[in-house]
Amino acid sequence: MTLRNWSKLPLIGTLASAAAIAAFSAVGCTVEETGDEQDTTSTIDDAFSRSVLAGGCSVKNVKTGKTVKTKGTKGTCPKTVTGVLDLLQKDTKNKLHFYVVSEQGDQPGPDTPYRFVIPVEVNGAPGEKLFLSILGSGSGIDDGFMEVIGFNEKKGEYVFYDLGDGAWSMEGDGSQVKTDARNSDAPFRCVNCHTTGGPLMKELHDSWGNWNSTWFSPGDPNSADALFKRVFSARERADDLEDFIIRGTKTHAKSRVDKAVKEASLKPLMTQLMCDVGEPSIIQAHSKNSKRLGTVETFSSMVPSAIVLNNFFKTPATGTGTEDGLTGLQMNIPSMSSLKIDSAAYVKALGTIGQKINGQAGDTIFPMSSPEKSFGDFMIIEELMSRGLIDKDVIADALMTDFTVSTFSKSRCDLADTLPNNWTSADDLKAQWSTALGSSTVRGAKGLKARVDNKTDFDTHAATLDKFVGACNARGTADKNAWALDLLKVVSQRRTEFAEVYGNVIESPWLIPTDNLKSASHKVRLNGTTCVVEDQAKAFVGE
Repeated sequence: MTLRNWSKLPLIGTLASAAAIAAFSAVGCTVEETGDEQDTTSTIDDAFSRSVLAGGCSVKNVKTGKTVKTKGTKGTCPKTVTGVLDLLQKDTKNKLHFYVVSEQGDQPGPDTPYRFVIPVEVNGAPGEKLFLSILGSGSGIDDGFMEVIGFNEKKGEYVFYDLGDGAWSMEGDGSQVKTDARNSDAPFRCVNCHTTGGPLMKELHDSWGNWNSTWFSPGDPNSADALFKRVFSARERADDLEDFIIRGTKTHAKSRVDKAVKEASLKPLMTQLMCDVGEPSIIQAHSKNSKRLGTVETFSSMVPSAIVLNNFFKTPATGTGTEDGLTGLQMNIPSMSSLKIDSAAYVKALGTIGQKINGQAGDTIFPMSSPEKSFGDFMIIEELMSRGLIDKDVIADALMTDFTVSTFSKSRCDLADTLPNNWTSADDLKAQWSTALGSSTVRGAKGLKARVDNKTDFDTHAATLDKFVGACNARGTADKNAWALDLLKVVSQRRTEFAEVYGNVIESPWLIPTDNLKSASHKVRLNGTTCVVEDQAKAFVGE
């Protein structure tokens, strides 16, 4: 786990793990600019500045290189983690929640890395508007380093701060991220992981792998450090952190759609359905490996369904229900409830592919670790749908392109270039898109046009998907070893694709396993009829 890299938080973007988002409405504060600073992005008026930095605190605006100073006389301007926590906890109207994650949490010791994410309910305001992130090891917490995300109500954007070398810096805010985040350079450091400028949690949905949660309890390293003991002893279940991240992501999606509507530029947002823009979540089975190093042992037969089908078709089931926060299409796909893998066959396949974790033979704490399509991307789609700008029919039509490649589909992403720049309704989108597809030579355009033109094929798509998953289930029963190996070939490729695009959020060699398959991006898929691995150069069902 890399220290001092906000992008690597498992929560907000990391949140993929740790970093934070913040927001709240409280007594306002204004800023006094020093030097010739006149840039409006330097205005500090968000949840963090109002609660922690109010009262004469200096903050460097990284974009301009200038420093601003908040007005007031009551602020204490803390410049340590301890000072920030003391200030916030001194006010009994504030409520802090402490969540901890460690990719080596089952091996507690002085060198074991830990990350803490702290949503703060300031004066009763929602905790998804202020997140703090701190890092350390079993030896202690770095008291001089903190990353923060705070929500600016006036801008409708999240603002990113960090503490280092005894001073606060404002790295940037979401308004600096272009609507077409996929094809834009990062306007400030944090966007290297928080691609669209919003919150992120890599392990968003249970099993909350490696987090202190229903599924896992990181071991206590028995640290002698007072700050470590303070935050570790207050840890809560990451099941509840998930709720803060979901609400923050939805808030962020509204702001991005507002911006796109104002600019008359909806294409980049619909592209988030076809391509991977926001960081994918890492999903896993919901039963820990009884042994994960050396010769792995596992008793889990669960296959996270997002490995096989895009999680928007039907919200994946988890150990505690369905994935929270995602409405999706809720297609009727009965066969998904029977998707499984033979535990012994899975362990055998791990040996066949020579899987390693941090260079050692083994597995992640939870088996079948694999990326699924970004929750942040889907919140954009749901926001567009709530405004009548797209509908379930056109979403299903788009996702049926190369449907066995649940995420990182090159064919689906290439077709995003055929989208119109803007539209006023779902029907307007379909009409314009159909015309563009009719003259397109992009792979899959003909099949997508046929689906877009057919307004009554939603249930037909569901039947196609159910038949495909049924074929996978049949293989899992009759051909256990080959099925397990094919699944791991797909998972290995997904991990490669994830690392190529989102390597910044891989803060630990214990997060993503490696193997001897030499997987390359966009090479194989499961056949949409037989569920057997095939080359992606072959035509896909519905092409």
